[in-house]
Amino acid sequence: MKNIITFLILSCFLSSCCRVLETTKQTFHNKMAAPVGQAYIYEKSNLDGTNHASIAVYYRKQGDIEAFKWHSGNHAGTIVKAVIDQNSKNVLEFEVYRLSLKNGLKRQAMLDTTANGDIRVTLGENVQIFNEVPVSWHSYDFDFSSLSYAYRFLNEPKQTYNFHILDLDLSESPPQMKNFGLVSMRFEKQDELGLKYSIDGAGLDNRGGYIWFDPTELHMLAFEIQKPDEPGYDSGKMTLKQIVQLTDESWEKFKMDAISSTH
Repeated sequence: MKNIITFLILSCFLSSCCRVLETTKQTFHNKMAAPVGQAYIYEKSNLDGTNHASIAVYYRKQGDIEAFKWHSGNHAGTIVKAVIDQNSKNVLEFEVYRLSLKNGLKRQAMLDTTANGDIRVTLGENVQIFNEVPVSWHSYDFDFSSLSYAYRFLNEPKQTYNFHILDLDLSESPPQMKNFGLVSMRFEKQDELGLKYSIDGAGLDNRGGYIWFDPTELHMLAFEIQKPDEPGYDSGKMTLKQIVQLTDESWEKFKMDAISSTH
């Protein structure tokens, strides 16, 4: 009987800890502004450097970021526009486009937030409602661009930051919005690259790795993660190569120049 009572107490304690981990979240401040007009240009690849692509993340205005991915010489790229909630730092809206020299700009998908906080996903004629939205979440398929945005507003950057990963499950047909699980980002140390964090959890299939941020300007510098974020990759690596100052007009030109290049 004593063993049963001990087991029940321990079970309650462990389940309580899990609930705390699930709900514990960092708090944010709005004491600074996002770097409007700056574009962060990254190289993306597998961990071994294969399958190179380029990703540029542009801050159009506060809470409005845009990521553009392209492979040199393909004459096409993918654009993801995101609107970020200034309180929770979660994504309120995604719009996904395909930009090509042949067909111009074509919208492929949209995610928005309903009045009661559910997520609505529109893929062509298919509309889904996802109503199990966690308090804090980011998209890995968005190359952690929303995480990079949220990081600069953390009240305690070196405190563990817990969040869920929400993305489309591409194994379903049509793809379904899914909560892949919890991820914890824990400060490790400051090394020669920047502020180094471990990042892992069920949301990354426990195949995480490390992510680095600039200690002064607070943008994401790199990540190296065992789990890939999209088909065609067997792991994930991002490395910041350049920061450029752009206007909205020059950003549009930047994208067209990128897909016009033959190299």
